[in-house]
Amino acid sequence: MRLKISVQGNNEHKRLLTCVAWSSTEEIYSCGEDHLLISWQLEGGTAHSSVVTEFPSDFYPTDMQWHPRPNHTISIAKKSSLDVLLITTVDGKYHLVNKNGRIEKSVEAHKGATTVGKWSSDGSALLTAGEDGLIKIWSRSGMLRSTLVRASLPILTSSWSPDCSTILYSQGTNLLLQPLNSNSKPLKWHAHDSLILVVCWSQTNGLVVSGGEDCKYKIWDANSNQLYSSSVGDHPVTAISWCYSSGNYFAVGSFNTIKLCDKNGWTHSMEKLNTGSIFSIAWSSDSTQVAMACSNGKLLTGHVIDKRLEWDNYEATLVRKKVIEVREVGNEVREVLEISDRVVHLEFGFGHLVVITPAQCHVYSVTNWNTPAIFNLKSSTLSTVLLAEKHFLTVEWNTVSLYNYQGRLLGTPKWKGFTQEPLYPPCISLCSDTLVIRDQNNMKLLHILEVAYNKPITEGPTHSHLQNVTQIALNHIGGMNDRQLALIDVNKDLFLVAIRTTGFGRICKIAAMAQSIAWATDANVLAAMLDTTLSVWLCPNCVHYSDRKVIRRTRIDKESSEFGKQPSIVNVRNGLVMVRRGDGAVVASSFYTLFTSLHQHVLNKRLKEALSLCRIAQNEILWTCMAVIATDNKELDAAEEAYAAIGRYDKVDYIRYIKSLSNATEKYAEMALLAGDLLAAEGILLQSGLIKEAIRINIEVYNWNRALELAMRHKKELEEVLEARAKYLQTINTKETNQSFLTHIAKSLPANEKNNEKGLNTKDDEQSNVKQSKSASPSHGM
Repeated sequence: MRLKISVQGNNEHKRLLTCVAWSSTEEIYSCGEDHLLISWQLEGGTAHSSVVTEFPSDFYPTDMQWHPRPNHTISIAKKSSLDVLLITTVDGKYHLVNKNGRIEKSVEAHKGATTVGKWSSDGSALLTAGEDGLIKIWSRSGMLRSTLVRASLPILTSSWSPDCSTILYSQGTNLLLQPLNSNSKPLKWHAHDSLILVVCWSQTNGLVVSGGEDCKYKIWDANSNQLYSSSVGDHPVTAISWCYSSGNYFAVGSFNTIKLCDKNGWTHSMEKLNTGSIFSIAWSSDSTQVAMACSNGKLLTGHVIDKRLEWDNYEATLVRKKVIEVREVGNEVREVLEISDRVVHLEFGFGHLVVITPAQCHVYSVTNWNTPAIFNLKSSTLSTVLLAEKHFLTVEWNTVSLYNYQGRLLGTPKWKGFTQEPLYPPCISLCSDTLVIRDQNNMKLLHILEVAYNKPITEGPTHSHLQNVTQIALNHIGGMNDRQLALIDVNKDLFLVAIRTTGFGRICKIAAMAQSIAWATDANVLAAMLDTTLSVWLCPNCVHYSDRKVIRRTRIDKESSEFGKQPSIVNVRNGLVMVRRGDGAVVASSFYTLFTSLHQHVLNKRLKEALSLCRIAQNEILWTCMAVIATDNKELDAAEEAYAAIGRYDKVDYIRYIKSLSNATEKYAEMALLAGDLLAAEGILLQSGLIKEAIRINIEVYNWNRALELAMRHKKELEEVLEARAKYLQTINTKETNQSFLTHIAKSLPANEKNNEKGLNTKDDEQSNVKQSKSASPSHGM
């Protein structure tokens, strides 16, 4: 991926160009030290300029930004009221300028130059920072709300947080985070070795990128942790900016140089120019075009091209802004797709290429490149497109839309607590029947939506995690009852969650220090990039984690030394794990190809072939996978052979016990218990009225509270439960501490004492009767 750069105009700006901003995806405004405000209309790759106005001779701009556009349709009258340009100048003022160039309002803001002027993301407020070390918050109409920061050094750069609750600013070589709540202390850290010149906080991914006179740019998270530091360049970094919608890349400008960098820090491309220093960089709202203001008075425009996507043996490349080349690797067949408008976004997967333009969506099938499905879109400002087997999802700010591959809108999912806040793309996951979205305000809450074919989209029970969730992924293989969700929380712990039709049945932690996760699209295989290893779980079913010895044997680890720092998983398919290294190179790891054959045999219900594969390979991990899969599918003969092969003779004996059962209901319950699913086993027995057996299996797995609860509810086997508990405590030589059992033991003592008294009284009466009969017998004989 790279930027195709074009130099616009020859003599439009006579002096240094300091500011540039996008009014729309086809219109750019620029302003420089020649006091001219110029509008540039983009048509066919070239820009036609027109002077909007000429400001007074003492008007020297330092920063410029258009009022943010709302992410929903508005009336023309309302839109015209939002066409407000914020310009800061060196005389300590900021100005609100309309689209015709007329200054609507000028405000004295600072002593010395006003260095920064930024609108909040919702446009309800603006901040200004100056050489006097002050940061002030103003209303949209220009009224002062507060003086947020009083610093000792000039503030050269500042930025809003994505939720507009915090301000980031520089002080010499340090960066500081100041919450709008003035009672909170700022978070300060040393960021660069020399003066910090520019910072930018991404509104989409929440990451911060900074640049300074030490000729480096660095990436930080919102907690001041450094994620990336570039090598030392030739010149100081003078401009930096995240792309607007997706947050997947950013541009870095310095003297005669422009770089396009990935969000992980590595460089997609570097262009050498003859323009002097780049003082301002602005992205269009669709994140495909960039404008740059240069010290020689030139305006540069760039368009992102050479984006390359792969699926199976196909490769799609955006060679020009309206042309995509598809190549089939192996037979060298090439297809050139000419799109009617410039390409804004494209995704490739599940046999379909989805191409987004400013007004339309084109859906191509790998079996037919000639006649795509084309339909109109409400907006081209998409942050991400997610593909699944039967449908795909478009995400725009806070709105998601579900389409099938024929172009029909299946629905616009909504959930409880839906707000106008933006969605976080890494915490959205889609498969053939389920959609999981993290709540916009509560980062611990996950919404589960059922998106089954030909059914309305419905929300099921939500899942609340203990920590903030940072990444999620759904598996693609199996039905609704086989759905598994992998998630990474803020502590970098990896959890696996089983989704049932009634909600979440089980959750378990399977790893720590996880950085990236991805499910295979052709098998139930989970890959995760951990701190020191690339790990692959071949049978990730959290029900089986009750037997950790078995499930641990289905994990394969590979040292991550070849992947470098900060690697991420691109995709998992055909037995290959594609990993992108910290320098941008993609490395293919193939170390579980044998197991894909096993999964394919099982998916196609060829159990004999799967067993034959295990017998030939004689691989312990393969046999363990076979044991887990056979247990899930209730194939007792195959499971018995597999468990015997890995030396789990306790399982073998248990399977033989199950085979000996005559009652079919008990047999199914014991099979579920063999898989570790106590809830399913208990449910089968209770549904058939086998209360005694349900209590028994809870006693066998030492689930004492549940056993006591069932005995009390159904008024059966209470004495047996108490007796089994007493025997268990006697065996482990421990006194009773469970309050529920202590209560019932206390209740049962008086009853036993009464029974004992009654028994003693009866015995005394019998003895007295015997004595009386003995004394009466001689007289009767006489």
